[in-house]
Amino acid sequence: VPNPMSDRCITVCLALLSPGWAMAATMALVGGTLIDGTGAAPLNHSVVLVRDERIVAVGREDEIRIPADAAIVSTRGLTVIPGLIDLAVELNRLGHANPVRWREAYEPLTDKVVLPMAARALLSAGVTTARDVTTPPERIHALRHRINDGRLPGPTVIAAGAHIARENRDRASVLVARTATELRQAVEKLAAAGAEAVILEDVAEYSPSELSTLHFAAEDAGLRWHAWVRSDADIAPAARAGAFSLIGIGTDFRDTLPTDALLALAERAATGRPLYWSVGASTLTNYEWLRSNQSVLDDPRWQAAFPRVVAEDLRLSLKDLDAHPIDLETPHLRRSVLASRLRSAKAAGAHLLLGSLAGEPGHIPSRASWQEAAALVTEAGYTTAEALRAATLDAAFTLGLDADVGSVVPGKYADLVAVRGDVLRSIDHLADVRMVFRRGQRYAPTSVDDEEQP
Repeated sequence: VPNPMSDRCITVCLALLSPGWAMAATMALVGGTLIDGTGAAPLNHSVVLVRDERIVAVGREDEIRIPADAAIVSTRGLTVIPGLIDLAVELNRLGHANPVRWREAYEPLTDKVVLPMAARALLSAGVTTARDVTTPPERIHALRHRINDGRLPGPTVIAAGAHIARENRDRASVLVARTATELRQAVEKLAAAGAEAVILEDVAEYSPSELSTLHFAAEDAGLRWHAWVRSDADIAPAARAGAFSLIGIGTDFRDTLPTDALLALAERAATGRPLYWSVGASTLTNYEWLRSNQSVLDDPRWQAAFPRVVAEDLRLSLKDLDAHPIDLETPHLRRSVLASRLRSAKAAGAHLLLGSLAGEPGHIPSRASWQEAAALVTEAGYTTAEALRAATLDAAFTLGLDADVGSVVPGKYADLVAVRGDVLRSIDHLADVRMVFRRGQRYAPTSVDDEEQP
């Protein structure tokens, strides 16, 4: 395969990443079955009326008067849902599984090529809002400006910024803080850099008073803090110190969470402030599946989100996952107990949400978010309706954006996705995206069968 980062390929990649937008002042999505994200029954023969960026009316075809100058978009035969919200993505990675090749060919061009590719791939999969949890805020802000200005297709991006941790572990995007004073200084530094969340690692290694300092520092900065779960030992102290949510499932492989963790989750739920949890379950389910079933790598739907040479390079890197050392510890053992662990957390009162960790090895952005929604059903025991809400309105609440996104109701941004099939019958239909709208602008995802679209 040619080097995808050659000068010629960079030019081609940037051209292919140019926006595919179309926008009318007034637009009507007509005829599809609407699942509005609020828990209401599906609405057949629906109309969603959009003016500029916002939804202005929702109802049945026989109830909504469509203005004569409105652009009509037929959604007949499709299911219309709110745009997906992924609470944990890594835009500076694409799921490439060969770390040596990644460092040499892709990392030097993170800003010019990788971030735009990841953003485009997420949007093509129906993700209209995404929180990045690893990329430095200054890089995310530059990407976000290009998306908001219409120069690049991509979701609305929320920047979490560098993690705070006791140890660096040879990573660039970490603020080391070992004392209460350093924790407060780290939060202030993140806030000054424009971070929109605080992520703390090594929670179990901090004292309750140090965690309290971090909590109030984040509160003073107007930020919510979230705990990155490296092991089960992080769960209870994070819950009791007031973490707004957890990210990741950790590396333990007990068949249930520890008693102290379950008790802490139950205590939080009893206060009416349950702990939200973006577990990234599909990083394990997908990795183990790819080890035994390579046929999904030939599916042209995920490849269509990338320039062909990059899609082929990603595919080849995933052909033999055992040939490349990766940072997923004991994946087989962890996968075998994943369902029982998630169900114990859910039973204790944790609210599991969509946070795919797209970009991890084998976890391609154009596939990761719907795979995570599927994992909430197959592993955590969610109904399809619960999984869809976890990927939309509940995720919007966690970001503090539920007044603007997360459901299809008048007044909110027109972040909409149309898929082929009934997602309440099978959540896997999220993989078959036919239309994406972000803030009233239509993005036409590259498709292998566009002629079949209505």
